[in-house]
Amino acid sequence: MNPIDDLPHVLQAIETAVVRVWRQHRDMTNYAVLRVYEAAIVYYHALERGLTPKPVNFTGVDALLYDAVHEACEWSLGRRPGPESIKEPIRTEDLVACLRRLKKSVDFWTKQGGRQGYLTYIQQFLR
Repeated sequence: MNPIDDLPHVLQAIETAVVRVWRQHRDMTNYAVLRVYEAAIVYYHALERGLTPKPVNFTGVDALLYDAVHEACEWSLGRRPGPESIKEPIRTEDLVACLRRLKKSVDFWTKQGGRQGYLTYIQQFLR
């Protein structure tokens, strides 16, 4: 499965949540996004394996960011209402693949554009 080709709406929902938080907290960096994506990968991978996920312990802007990403993920899984109805909920393993792809994007755009390179890049595509 290729998240970019198969699940662009999921990637967009998660990145929209990130940009929404960044627009309110302009000092946020790619590092915060990377940590949140990593925590979400661990959380949903545990669920995928039938384990109880460890609680996530962020504070401040990181906590706001995690909550926004978590909400977008839950929408993608069909567990929460979102800005629009989801046609078909995705599987947890597909969500983990999406999060891993987004993490790679953060790494790439950090190298290309610095500490806010990823955020600057994705905001141009989102409302």
